[in-house]
Amino acid sequence: MSTTIIGRLTSDPEITFTFAGNAITRFSVIVTLTKGGHEQVSYFDCSSWGTLAKGIADSLHEGDRIFVEGRLGQESYETADGKSATRTVILADAVGPDLRFQTAVVSQNSKSVS
Repeated sequence: MSTTIIGRLTSDPEITFTFAGNAITRFSVIVTLTKGGHEQVSYFDCSSWGTLAKGIADSLHEGDRIFVEGRLGQESYETADGKSATRTVILADAVGPDLRFQTAVVSQNSKSVS
């Protein structure tokens, strides 16, 4: 299922690398909708891979207003007490700044993929 959200980064994106050297970036987005004077706040965990992951980690920071286009997916993780669990995340296919409220300087990435 494809989805698009627009919101603010809750913290700086966190980049890690697999044993094979592939980049993975995880980040969270807060989306606030106002209807009839009431605010509805939702948090979305997101992740990205490869050159997109590197671009996000190098370019975006806590508080930046961004868009995320991607697919709903499942991530497995281990809880603090050592149990396995899963969570629903947005697996990002495209991420960028929301240029209605900010500007960006764009530069081309190298063609290497990792």
